[in-house]
Amino acid sequence: MLHTPRLGVALLLAYLSIALPSAAADWPKEYFNPNPAKDDVVLPLPCGGAMAFRKVLIPNQGPVNDYGIVVGGNDDAVDYAEHARPAQVAGSFEQGSSERYYLIGKYEVSRAQYSALDPQCTPPGDEQRLPQTKVTWFEALAYADRYNQWLLKNAADKLPKADQQAGFLRLPTEVEWEFAARGGLAVPVAQFQERTFPMTDDFVRYVWFDGSESANGKPQAIGTLQPNPLGLHDVLGNVDEMVLDPYRLNRLDRLHGQAGGFIVRGGNYFTPREEIRSAQRVEVPFYVKQEPRRAETTGFRLVVVAPVESSRDRLKAIREAWQKLGTATAPESKPTASPAVAAQALENPVEELGALAEATPDENMKARLKGVQNRLKVAVQERDDRRRLAGKAALRLGAFLCQKMAADGQWVDASGAILKRREQEFGADDARTKSYREQWQRDQATLRDNLLYYAETILGAASIYDDEVLASQFGVLKTELELKGYKELIRYAESYYQQLTDYRKKPEVRQTQWLSLCKAIRK
Repeated sequence: MLHTPRLGVALLLAYLSIALPSAAADWPKEYFNPNPAKDDVVLPLPCGGAMAFRKVLIPNQGPVNDYGIVVGGNDDAVDYAEHARPAQVAGSFEQGSSERYYLIGKYEVSRAQYSALDPQCTPPGDEQRLPQTKVTWFEALAYADRYNQWLLKNAADKLPKADQQAGFLRLPTEVEWEFAARGGLAVPVAQFQERTFPMTDDFVRYVWFDGSESANGKPQAIGTLQPNPLGLHDVLGNVDEMVLDPYRLNRLDRLHGQAGGFIVRGGNYFTPREEIRSAQRVEVPFYVKQEPRRAETTGFRLVVVAPVESSRDRLKAIREAWQKLGTATAPESKPTASPAVAAQALENPVEELGALAEATPDENMKARLKGVQNRLKVAVQERDDRRRLAGKAALRLGAFLCQKMAADGQWVDASGAILKRREQEFGADDARTKSYREQWQRDQATLRDNLLYYAETILGAASIYDDEVLASQFGVLKTELELKGYKELIRYAESYYQQLTDYRKKPEVRQTQWLSLCKAIRK
């Protein structure tokens, strides 16, 4: 008879508890997804458990382009930490050709989910619906690591993939967290920078905060309040949430260079109602009184992302796209056959600086010229980024104006028809008929003025933006409108974009035709 050492059996059982799915019964939904919704992404956990995620969609603009947003707020008392600043976000996984996304936990990680990776497989009770707290930042990372290893061994097919690379879980970055907490592209641009995400019901229906009308000094079970526009529960209040980044001060338009402790976001059940805000970011030390910092008010949620360089093809696309960053807009110049400076300067100033740097034998001068070239590339890229944003804003304005032209034009047509019938019935000299005619004439004059402004936007946009900018930003705008649910406005955006591109091909002002095209959409 063979005898296995007792230690070997223990190690074998520990391995099997991670490597093999548990035969435990599946959890009831209230323990991992008490508010199921369309498009939830659910990943399994050991012991019959699961974790629900939501997609955070972002326009796909190529391998090195990202989506610009503004994070932070405008609270004078905490501007050193939260002053509004530009930031960028991008997705890991493709959804069609126009969208990418990352996944973020629909709820804060619960006690049941945290303990599911332990080998005991204890059936969850009511208290395990509470968010998991009193874990260190390092333990949150370790939990994500253990969960990743279990998924890769037992449910790799459930993970989204980028170029056949399986996604992985980690804490969210600050920007990933704030973009999702504010509602992402599900929130209109004008509301994205508000103090909290838009709420259609009373504040107390969305956030657990301090006081007897809300949390009353206790953490609450996940998912018992209404979600934000992306479908995320308890993203503000209940327990504050750890993120991946170290804390840095704010330097107006960027973060300060000194990195400190870790950051918690969103506020908790001891945060006063008036202090709850999406921009709130608090530094927390990793250690307190010579011990790892643990707090009953701090938990976390996870994201699912993928490696950036997910395949050789993607790396090739990244390199090719990167080479085009910051190149000045100019006719293509012919490369010189040798490092000697050509007799005639290159038309592209970035290339000209590169040629001068390569030609000089002075290493100090070469380094200085390369430095100037790099700064110029950055300046050109910033200019191009601003031009794209302005182009998208012009297209959005055009779509809105086309919609207004349609409504105003149909109103003038309808009131004109009413006036004609009244003239036939009561005569042109009737007092009320005259009043109708005067109002109709005023409406006509207003429509003509608005139509003239509409035409000016087409002429202006056609002279400022080239076909590449208009085409790329129309694609981004269309994606944004789809994700925000503005399906009707998409048709007006398409009409305006077509009118604009037609004018660029053949610059003829056709105000009457443009008005008719907008009006036709409402029929």
